[in-house]
Amino acid sequence: MKRSYAYGVMTCFAVAFMGLSGLAKAQESKRVSADQILADALAHSLSVKAAEQERFAADARRSQADAKGLPSLDVDMRAGRFNGLEDSSLGPTLTLPAIEDRYAAGVVLTQPLFTGGQITHQKQSAEFQQQAAVARVQSTTADVALQALQTYWAWSKSFHVLASLQSALARIDAHAVDMRNLEQNGLATANDRLATDVLRDQTSLKLQEASRATALARARIAFLTGYELPAAAMPDDPVSAESVAVPEEHALIADAVTNRAERVVRQKEFESADAGAGATRAGYVPKLYLTAHYEQMRPNSYFFPPEDKWNDDAFAGVVMTWNIFDSGLTRAAVKEAEAKRQTARLMLAQMEDLITLQVEEARINLQNALDRCGVAVHAENSAAQNLKTVTDQWQNGLSRHSEVLDAHAQLTQAQYDVIAARADAALARSALDHAVGRLAMSINK
Repeated sequence: MKRSYAYGVMTCFAVAFMGLSGLAKAQESKRVSADQILADALAHSLSVKAAEQERFAADARRSQADAKGLPSLDVDMRAGRFNGLEDSSLGPTLTLPAIEDRYAAGVVLTQPLFTGGQITHQKQSAEFQQQAAVARVQSTTADVALQALQTYWAWSKSFHVLASLQSALARIDAHAVDMRNLEQNGLATANDRLATDVLRDQTSLKLQEASRATALARARIAFLTGYELPAAAMPDDPVSAESVAVPEEHALIADAVTNRAERVVRQKEFESADAGAGATRAGYVPKLYLTAHYEQMRPNSYFFPPEDKWNDDAFAGVVMTWNIFDSGLTRAAVKEAEAKRQTARLMLAQMEDLITLQVEEARINLQNALDRCGVAVHAENSAAQNLKTVTDQWQNGLSRHSEVLDAHAQLTQAQYDVIAARADAALARSALDHAVGRLAMSINK
């Protein structure tokens, strides 16, 4: 027996109603782009700000190292009083007066001449640390950018999945109304109506999960940017990525080795540790300094016999210092510096291996997501056509109601798969850009 066409009429009405509601909502919504969230996250990030402060500290350490090779001028002033002094006689004609109040003021100019490369290596170490700090700011910026983009596309995914499930729930609600009407008219069984209610409950559960995922994504965006999104905020749709080409792995790895700021950080840390080891080994060699000294003293100890009046003296010459014995202090410092150098070398090798792994993983994830996009689009088109065909057959008594419910579920899943695959492709593209170093380069331009 031919079934009522109420289902078709109510479905068309529901779809039209949802379309008008969606249009009104779109007009009220505020579109939020990925670039906006990215910029706000970078401006708010405490990690980026801390890395910038570390860069300022590295600049200061570089200035300190440079100053060690330049002249230094020191001023020294002393004043003292001695009690209980008495005149001393050194013969019948020579008496040393007791001078209780003594004063001195002097200026010393020192210029390093030779330090066995210690100052040179210290300057090189500080320069490499400065370069590492600059690269660390870039690395931290890229990490925060990746986190912001991943959070944004996770929000986009859950937001559009939520809209898709709302549309699916409205479609199933319309079918549930039809089934209750058909049951009342004796054209459907209670089991058919119950199966429809179960499908509606399952779809409603997915809708609630998507709603919570959207709320969680918004909370993460608030954490990254420092503000909550407006209630009407709407993310961009994930762009169709079926035609995107994935570069060859060897080309990506070559770019990553060149571009990744993390590798630059490790490389400069190794070079800094290498220069630091050279500075420490310079502790074994003698050091020469050019020294000029001018002093006013009362009394001046260089004058004999001493007089209770101001007298000056001056000195200019070369001073050599050489640590002959320090109970193994220098030797232990050299061992420590060499161990730090080896540690930095191993950390550099580990970072290169990690970069290679990250590129391989990101490339595979992107390829998988792109493959899913193409299949998901075809599956959605097929599921939509299948629902229409099965519904027409059911209305004409040529198929079972369970097939209609299966077709509804398949279309709902297919629509979810399209949104998820495209969002995952956007996530994978961001991860690959980060792994190759393009993300940091695009931000720092």
